Amino acid sequence: MPICITFAGPVGSSKTPIATYLSWNLGLPIFNNDSIRSEVAEDLGKYDVEVYKQRQKERAMKLIESGISCILDASIDRSWPEVKPKLQEKGYKCFVISLDLSRELMEKLHKVKGYNESLERLDSIMADHEKFLKQFKDEVNISITDESFGQRLELCLEAAREWMKLVDVG
Repeated sequence: MPICITFAGPVGSSKTPIATYLSWNLGLPIFNNDSIRSEVAEDLGKYDVEVYKQRQKERAMKLIESGISCILDASIDRSWPEVKPKLQEKGYKCFVISLDLSRELMEKLHKVKGYNESLERLDSIMADHEKFLKQFKDEVNISITDESFGQRLELCLEAAREWMKLVDVG
């Protein structure tokens, strides 16, 4: 049975470092939205959100259709109601990592990473995450908070390995 490890969390909340760490340790490929964003900007000489959305959706659907176990390095905060049924239809079991960080820590992470554009939208981005949590909190397998942030890599790996044993995939 295929599995999908994915994330709920604001832009800049550490999805990619966790995804990379899990990929190395679990031997799962990563589907990364950020690489598609960069590709679009490089191909067109500018970032075009519509071209990005088209490529992202086409590739995500192709991956889901393939039935390959993977790590979806993207936030499902706004897309979960659309993505979840497609994954279920193809027999995927999903492991959701929620990055429930304070605004203070998110602001610090954005500044360190130079995410100035998304820093301006931080309140809206965090509101999307809160909305996700209100609706889908019971589907979250592990929550990373400010207090556990320093151990996020090992905590997520340990939780994913335990979950994989429970769903009998490794």
